[in-house]
Amino acid sequence: MQVRKFDPNHAQKLETTDRLEWNNPAEIVAACRISSGDRVAEIGCGTGWFTFELERVTRPRGMVYALDMQPAMLQILRAKRDSWERILTLPCSENEFELDDGEVDLVFHANTLHECADPEVHLKEVARVLKPGGRLVVVEWLWCDEESQPGPPNLERLESRTVQSMVEDAGFEVQEIYDVGPYHYALQATKKS
Repeated sequence: MQVRKFDPNHAQKLETTDRLEWNNPAEIVAACRISSGDRVAEIGCGTGWFTFELERVTRPRGMVYALDMQPAMLQILRAKRDSWERILTLPCSENEFELDDGEVDLVFHANTLHECADPEVHLKEVARVLKPGGRLVVVEWLWCDEESQPGPPNLERLESRTVQSMVEDAGFEVQEIYDVGPYHYALQATKKS
């Protein structure tokens, strides 16, 4: 499988209003049942499509650590952040996050696992930053019937059973897998103690 990172030169594509029809942050975050007070690490935050909704649902005491390996994406997010006090942007590499062991309650991973060169190593780092019993939410692309659908080509997508196997091998227990919107599924897992 060929791995391609999203090109920050095309960041404006991440902000189109028609994306709300098929990748609505409020609906997807609600479907993932994230709680007030959660400390959330958003891996691959990009320009903040989900970040602000994550911050809204974790108020008043929660925190969102928005991590991305592309400085240009973090710069765009910071420019939009203004008065959002509960968002901390952090640079990262694919397999190293600037977070302590067990620092977060939940890792939110949307539309990016398919971009990882070594997803098994990446998911072990995800497990490291989660507290025991913490949750992992992976949102990924469903296999598409037509190439005219949004998102990466089918050859770059990860089927849910593949993600389930990778997540279990990284020390998680998968709780459920369900569709979120017309083009995505969500996988919820808990870190084993």
